[in-house]
Amino acid sequence: MPRKDLNDMSIRIKKVANEFGNSPLGKSPLAKQPLVATPSTILAMVMDAMIKSKPISHDISQKTMNHLIEAGYHDIDKLHKSTWEERTEVLREGGYNRYREQSATNLGNLAQFVMDKYDGDLNNLLKRAHGRREKTRPLIKEIKGIGELAVELFFDNVQSVWPSIAPFVDSRSLQTAEEVGIGANMQAVYSALDQDPKQMSWFVNGLSSVRLEKKQFAIEST
Repeated sequence: MPRKDLNDMSIRIKKVANEFGNSPLGKSPLAKQPLVATPSTILAMVMDAMIKSKPISHDISQKTMNHLIEAGYHDIDKLHKSTWEERTEVLREGGYNRYREQSATNLGNLAQFVMDKYDGDLNNLLKRAHGRREKTRPLIKEIKGIGELAVELFFDNVQSVWPSIAPFVDSRSLQTAEEVGIGANMQAVYSALDQDPKQMSWFVNGLSSVRLEKKQFAIEST
């Protein structure tokens, strides 16, 4: 690729990351906490993917996620001890009405799954996968309520604390990257971001914001 094209691509990448990007869980009550691979951080990212993968407005899904965090459900013990009725009420408060009952069940199943199979810590899942993305994917999909889109959303965020997952961009954001002239070569993007997995996650979240806010022209015209 000619140097001018590389420079243009790099400028667009930095604009997406810096102007539209956000850290994983950055719009939740966990935003001010250090971004490290604690059991609660990984569990929160799984819940985030589970909630946001349903065809429901982004605002409602984010509000619902915030309520789940405020209820302390990113703590595996608290989620495990919660009742179906309690989880249903938290989801109702978030406005998550269409998928409320099924999601309350899925959250209960999630807690039981993590306790039984991974000793309460999903970091053990990554260890079982030997840190390899292609082996991590089917293990994550064993969680009820986690389909293909949810796996992609989870990888978008978890690469920030599980660097072996990086570089990763979900299919919808990959299409946005092509629309704004960045292209689909995510290794090139990763290099432009100094192979920083946290920056990669900010970039992907930036692409999502560009798509949701219909700001493609702001990047294309850079």
